[in-house]
Amino acid sequence: MSTISQIFSHYWQLLGVFIFAMLSPLVFIKLVLPYIRKVIQKKNKLLFKRFIEVKLFFSFGFILPPLLIYIVLSNLAISEKELLYKELIYIRKAAGFLIIVFTPILFNKIISAINLTYKKKEFFVKYPVNSYLQLLKLLIFIISIILAICYLLNLSPWGILSGIGALGAILLLVFKDTILGLVASIQVYGGGLVKEGDWIELKALDIDGEVMEVGLHRVKVKAWDNSVTTFPTSKFLELTFKNWRNMTESGGRRIKRTIILKTSSIKFVDKKLFNNLLQIPLLKKYLEEKSEEIKKDNANNKEIDLSVARKMTNIGCFRAYIYKYLENHKSINNSMTLLVRQLPTNEYGLPIEIYTFTNTTKWKDYENIQSDIFDHLLASVSSFELVVFQFPSSLDVNKIKLP
Repeated sequence: MSTISQIFSHYWQLLGVFIFAMLSPLVFIKLVLPYIRKVIQKKNKLLFKRFIEVKLFFSFGFILPPLLIYIVLSNLAISEKELLYKELIYIRKAAGFLIIVFTPILFNKIISAINLTYKKKEFFVKYPVNSYLQLLKLLIFIISIILAICYLLNLSPWGILSGIGALGAILLLVFKDTILGLVASIQVYGGGLVKEGDWIELKALDIDGEVMEVGLHRVKVKAWDNSVTTFPTSKFLELTFKNWRNMTESGGRRIKRTIILKTSSIKFVDKKLFNNLLQIPLLKKYLEEKSEEIKKDNANNKEIDLSVARKMTNIGCFRAYIYKYLENHKSINNSMTLLVRQLPTNEYGLPIEIYTFTNTTKWKDYENIQSDIFDHLLASVSSFELVVFQFPSSLDVNKIKLP
């Protein structure tokens, strides 16, 4: 009778432990969680919100049953001679194994919540730590595997670690991308090469867009058509890329465009054109000073025939007008380079290049400023009796009168 009573006694004890363990997540959510919610909300509401997003408390519910089973069975007084001893030892062993397996998941959830909470802070934007947090997650995962194996086999972790040296080559092969990604992340972050929010171009991979995330293994970039591209972090070390961050921080974006003029329309300024150009306020001072300069220069070179002496040209006046127009434009950054220059002539004509910077880096504003400038300049060309090059269209051909 005593043996039977022992069996039933242990059976009910074991059954009670399992029922209590299975109900523990419900007890935690209904009774403990509300109190934790109040405490965390007082300190950091955003952090608690992130805990909910990463399902931290849901994950904690998984660890409660094996944790309670392990604690209860460890404190249950059962001798080796009693029945169900081996079964209870196996159950406790399994519970301990599950604790080791679920604990890293819990830590990873906490790390993810902290990363989501603080990644927009100024320090973390300037020095992104996402890659290092991913590395920390990986280390926790590896350590948990080693501890789980040691726990099941009753081995010392140091014995396992000493044997890893022989598997170094295999580990290097398995974790090659991780190691390369870590090295790339250190160089990228250490040198300030790339951070979230940067506009980068990686022509070898046909990537052009804004960096969304720089991780340990991969980089996520959002292109301007709203598509998302990912590529290995190590590509930053292997390939050449362009980062536009300095442009956005400098406060000015470059305009570099040309207007191609027909060389046949280039000529000396006659009296009529000169008088017409004098009516342009931006050019008046230039024309007077240039005219006086040319007169003095020609006076000092009386031996030169007047037909080949220095004269003002319409293209020179146009260049001067462009420069003055840009110099006085409210949207041009005068603290940066401003050039209006001729490029070598080609089969299309003579290119006049405008090289300047706007005082804004916003894409929409930049495009509007650039368009407004060239709208005006293209419309002003005819005032200088110049002609912009354009391939003949069907309308031009129809205007040709044959003899």
